[in-house]
Amino acid sequence: MEQLVAAKDSRLESLELKVQHQGILEAQMIILETQVNQMKAQAIGVQQQESMLPAKQSRDYSNASSLRQGTTKLPKSCVDLKVMGHTLSGIFLIKGVKTVETVFCDFSLAATNPNFQTWIGFNDIKSSPVSFHAQRENYKVDNAVNSAVNYSLVRLNVGNALNPSTGVFVAPKAGRYYFAFSGLGAFDSVKVQLQMKVGSTDWIKIGEAYGTAWNTMALQSTLQLTKGDQIRLFLLQGTIHDFDNNNFSNFVGYLIEEDVFDR
Repeated sequence: MEQLVAAKDSRLESLELKVQHQGILEAQMIILETQVNQMKAQAIGVQQQESMLPAKQSRDYSNASSLRQGTTKLPKSCVDLKVMGHTLSGIFLIKGVKTVETVFCDFSLAATNPNFQTWIGFNDIKSSPVSFHAQRENYKVDNAVNSAVNYSLVRLNVGNALNPSTGVFVAPKAGRYYFAFSGLGAFDSVKVQLQMKVGSTDWIKIGEAYGTAWNTMALQSTLQLTKGDQIRLFLLQGTIHDFDNNNFSNFVGYLIEEDVFDR
């Protein structure tokens, strides 16, 4: 009789444990369902906030630091980064109008908050460098008046954008370029002109340099160029001095900032 009672008690304890375990599982299921519902509500809230952004952005941000909407592979704003799954606040690179930009994203704030995205600045990113340094050597070059200045010695020509025999530089990509020339006049006064050619239009003057006999001349220019635009130095008057192999003439140029999204 005692053995039967003990066996019955053991079965009752086992049943009670199973009931308790089932109750724990049901409670966990309720918690999980609540969390899922909260996540769904948050997702709906984010979508509603994003739909409100364009009108607010036009009021709160300048063209340079505006939030650029989009869901392309390259993020254009902190909103894009959030949609892509970023949750930790920090500094990020985004696609600007023509260049790469840096922003700070505070993902702890609502997307409609003015401090959700803080624009920091532009990034000097180039798909490839462009630079050159050309000179004229003793008796190896000879330019007649009203002709492009050419070069016999190329110390640097990264990107091969300068043709030394013609003296013409062809921009391989859009962006801001810097050009400079320095030289020495020979025998009499000398004048050179920096010229630019866009598409099929004629050459236009950018600037001039003038020097008297045996005196130096120089000019510099920073230009916005598109791919295919041409630059040259043109001799208008006199003779450039290159007779004693001292390399008085120097023509240099390089890409300062590339329009990486405008190629």
